[in-house]
Amino acid sequence: MSRFFQNVNDSESSDSDFSSSSDSEFSENELEQKQKQTSTAASGRFARAAYDSDSDTDVKRVMKNPREKQMDEAVKLSTDILKAMRTDEWQAVSVDYEKLLPVVKKLTNLLKGESLPRVFIRCLAKLEDRTIKDGMNKEQLSKLKAADARAFNKMKQRMRKDNKSYAKDISAYRENPVDSADEEASAANAAVESGSEDEDQAVPSMQTARAVPKAKQAARDSDMDSDDSQWDMDDSEVSSSESEDERQVGFSRWLKKAPTKDEGSAKKTKKDRSQRSTPAPAPQADADEDDGFTTVGKGGKVAKKVEVTAESLNKHLKAIHDARGRKGTDKKETVVMLGSLLGVAGNALQRCKVLMALISAQFDESSSQSYMPVEQWKRSQSSINELLSTLEANRQLSIFETADAHDDDSDVSYAGEEATLRGSVVSFIDRLDDEFTRSLQTIDPHTPDYIERMRDSVPLYVTIARAQSYFERAALQESLCRVVLRRIEHLYYRTDQVNSQVEAAAAALETSGESRIVSGGDIESVVHGLCTFLYQHADPLLRMRAMLMHIFNHALHKRYYVARDLLLMSHIQESAHQADVNTQVLYNRALAQMGLAAFRLGLVREAFEHTVELMSSGHQRELLAQGVGQMRTQQLSPAEEQLQRQRQLPFHININLELLECVFLTASMLIEIPFMASANANPETRRTATCRVFRRMLDYNERQVFLGPPENTRDHIMAAAKALADGDWLAARDFIQAIKIWSLLPDCEEIKDMLASKIQIEALRTYLFTYSTQFESVGLDDLATMFDLSRGKVYSLLARMVYQDELQASLDEVSGVLVFSRANFEASSRLQQTALMMSNKVNAFADINERMFELKNNGGQAPGDRQGNADQGGRGQGDRDSRSNYQRGPGGGNRDAQRNRKDGGAGGNRNNNGRNTNNNRRGGGNQQRRGGRQ
Repeated sequence: MSRFFQNVNDSESSDSDFSSSSDSEFSENELEQKQKQTSTAASGRFARAAYDSDSDTDVKRVMKNPREKQMDEAVKLSTDILKAMRTDEWQAVSVDYEKLLPVVKKLTNLLKGESLPRVFIRCLAKLEDRTIKDGMNKEQLSKLKAADARAFNKMKQRMRKDNKSYAKDISAYRENPVDSADEEASAANAAVESGSEDEDQAVPSMQTARAVPKAKQAARDSDMDSDDSQWDMDDSEVSSSESEDERQVGFSRWLKKAPTKDEGSAKKTKKDRSQRSTPAPAPQADADEDDGFTTVGKGGKVAKKVEVTAESLNKHLKAIHDARGRKGTDKKETVVMLGSLLGVAGNALQRCKVLMALISAQFDESSSQSYMPVEQWKRSQSSINELLSTLEANRQLSIFETADAHDDDSDVSYAGEEATLRGSVVSFIDRLDDEFTRSLQTIDPHTPDYIERMRDSVPLYVTIARAQSYFERAALQESLCRVVLRRIEHLYYRTDQVNSQVEAAAAALETSGESRIVSGGDIESVVHGLCTFLYQHADPLLRMRAMLMHIFNHALHKRYYVARDLLLMSHIQESAHQADVNTQVLYNRALAQMGLAAFRLGLVREAFEHTVELMSSGHQRELLAQGVGQMRTQQLSPAEEQLQRQRQLPFHININLELLECVFLTASMLIEIPFMASANANPETRRTATCRVFRRMLDYNERQVFLGPPENTRDHIMAAAKALADGDWLAARDFIQAIKIWSLLPDCEEIKDMLASKIQIEALRTYLFTYSTQFESVGLDDLATMFDLSRGKVYSLLARMVYQDELQASLDEVSGVLVFSRANFEASSRLQQTALMMSNKVNAFADINERMFELKNNGGQAPGDRQGNADQGGRGQGDRDSRSNYQRGPGGGNRDAQRNRKDGGAGGNRNNNGRNTNNNRRGGGNQQRRGGRQ
């Protein structure tokens, strides 16, 4: 028998022999050596398990149906998610959540309409509260690991999407969350037990989320006790000198084993530790004082309650000021501490000091976010209003940037005398307004949140007006100019109807009294007074911005000539390109609004001139700060794109780009179509396009093979341009009036009537330019009937065209006709122009053909050169000279040959004596034929 089989078969017999015989031949050392060899051989690569008759009863297998398996899996994963969420292990939460979804899907199919486990619903509710409702700011996310931060953002998006399917169950859980708290504790304990048993058991038993009846639970416990007793009996039979791993071989080592007493005590100790580490529920508020516990701070030290009084207020303020900006400083705690200091301020001076520190801390709290949250912004505005109220009630106090610092305790004995504090109220106003604008830039303008945020503009305007009154009283000129400019920024883009409501609301809320800058009256006088104050006292940059806002406001209210005079007299157009980006954007907005104002008044040429540079650039959004556009040649870096997004204006301030394009294209059509007709009628006129953008659009539209009915604004204008070029003014008018964008203008019907009148006039001019060469005279009454105009209107239009030399004609007032002149008859019609052009091209083609024929007949040489060589007889010196002269090009006789070829061979016998009479006759004939054609 081989050694391998002998070692395996003798393993049990050797054990019995060594245990029963006391007079064995082997010593103890030899026994230990043989036991080691036996265990080593039994655990070999090809060892097999030696099962006895009771091996089937040693392992107790738990059989579960698919429903229970999925239920246990859902409970386990939900519990793991809750545990990982408490420790901010969001990567583990994300992994378990991805596993949980398919399990719940299978479980839903198995339950067939029954409710899902409450622990799963609680898990979804807790995740939604933690990710969406509570959330994390950038500071909190920075404390997490990069993988956990990404997993948190991913779970936040998943909760918004996935919880919609379980909204009903989640709402039912939120209505009755009392039972779920106990269930969560039991589920956590069950998870701890199952986690400890997984280390030793091959088939773990999971606790389901459903409640098991007491009888069934008792029966299950009795079975487990019997199993444990059976394991204990088996353990007693085993010798204490041998370990279980040495007895069992092969697969039997990995089967279920009975826990020993030491293992059981270790498990119990681990379970107790886990239960002690589970956070206990927070005590009730009314039992905080009677629970007998003491608050312990960092490092195990007892935290002492700090008492703040008016005498120690400056010391605490200095400590807070020194800790500001340091790493690890809790900004929220700083705001809370300053709020508590505000409550113990003993007088107005201390109150102002605490309020200034509080406002700065509130702004610092949201410095890492894209914009200040609305609630924090409202708290900051309330603090600023409280500071202004304190300054209004105590007019002996003043705050400005160059004052001396009050760091001593002298403010404790303040009794109402005059005092100054170092600070900047205008900086608070600027930051508050900037945060409001930044929030409007970030919020989606097509949601109700944007409308809700816009309601805060009126309280903000009231705060700015109160600050203006304070600066007027304190005679702070620089701060006053800045806050007046902020006030104009809230007024210039609104109509007078809206501004009247805002001013009425501000007058009702403002309690600071009358202002010497704004004397009251209508809104136009208010804006005029504010701008005039800046013209007189502000620096050049603020003056320029105030002038542009004033121009925009005049143009918005259809006061085009006033706005034009302000623009021309201020010479802003000469220095606007040197200003900062925001001022250049304001300049572009003023020009665009002036173009709209001129168009509303019927000044088509002025509207075109104001908008042509802006619309021809192709970057209207960037120039008006209404969007970020990508260039074809280069791509913006993330920093540049972020900078452009910060420059964008809020949505409610934007100019409608579609309306601006419609005005520009309509003005271009009314100017370009008559110009094209006049250029075709008179070739001596300048053919450069007035508007290249419109000309390119029209050419592209004409090259289209199939054109359907117009759909958008551009299609309507192109169709109207074609109809106007054909003289069909009715179709052109209908196309233009069918554009829906005109309804955005306040005087829509007046603009449509104005456009109809302009189209009639330009159609008449186009008709006269196009067909002036076809008539000798045309009657004024016929033109008036054709274009539905009065006779006086037609007469004035024709007189202006004749006076400006647009038509070579004269008016006969007696007979009432327009008589066209025939002085320039050769270029009067397009048919004659085409015929002359064709005649010139035929003459040039005939000359080229004759030259090619002569070269072919003479073997590639001029006719005179070939005859001269034949007269000298053979290839002599003269032949070589003539060939060399011919090859030299510009030298010698080749010059005469070239002149003879250009003249058609006429008189070709001047320098070459060998030329025969036939060539002279042919040359003369050519000259005679050419003369006949001429």
